[in-house]
Amino acid sequence: MKPLRSDHFAAWSRTFAVQGSWNYTTMVGTGVAYALLPLLRRIYAGDPVRLRESVERSMRPFNGHPYLCAMAVAALGRLEQDEVDPATIDKFRLALRGPLGTVGDRAVWGQWRPVCALVGIMAFLLGASPGWSVAGFLVLYNVGHIAVRAWAYITGWQAGLEVGRLLNGAWLERWAEKIWPLNILLTGAVTLLLAAAVVEQAALSLAPAALLGIGVVGALLAFRFPRQGGRLATVLLVIAPLLWLVGGLVG
Repeated sequence: MKPLRSDHFAAWSRTFAVQGSWNYTTMVGTGVAYALLPLLRRIYAGDPVRLRESVERSMRPFNGHPYLCAMAVAALGRLEQDEVDPATIDKFRLALRGPLGTVGDRAVWGQWRPVCALVGIMAFLLGASPGWSVAGFLVLYNVGHIAVRAWAYITGWQAGLEVGRLLNGAWLERWAEKIWPLNILLTGAVTLLLAAAVVEQAALSLAPAALLGIGVVGALLAFRFPRQGGRLATVLLVIAPLLWLVGGLVG
């Protein structure tokens, strides 16, 4: 039986909890099975034996980026609906693990999260309150986060077995390649603003050229080590409010 729209929404919403049962044996396999269950119940309605078999297949080891697991859930559900051979489904699950992890890590952890953190830091250093800065980060990040989950699920259901081919070179991967210059520019700008804040709090006199030099060095380091640049952004997000608090206490 073909899943209803409500079944798709239930499966998609369950992907938000895909890591809730993470373990060293199946990794996110049980989470994927949990998300698939609304689809499987509809597909195998009236056939408890096949339903049990499909659920057991779905609980086998699986790993991937948590946001892109929605693509695996939808694609596996499509294969179950199309009555694809179980051996083919197992091979398909195994083939998905690498691409889903690599693309998601590069696009989300490597680029999108640092950019959102840097935007939040810049907002704070430019005068926004800590609460508004954190809220801005959360809103911006989760707009992208939810958009990726929705795209992943829709693409997975529509593509089925072809999802691996579509994932290779998809907009998410191309976007990750294009957004890293913004990541670097924001890192340099935040470094400059943070240096100015440190100088102001310490009541030191530092020439504008020196501050510009600090910003350039920060940008070059982030360009050379992009992964570390993203981590630096997170550290700065913690340091900036501390500097603000210390300055308020001293003042």
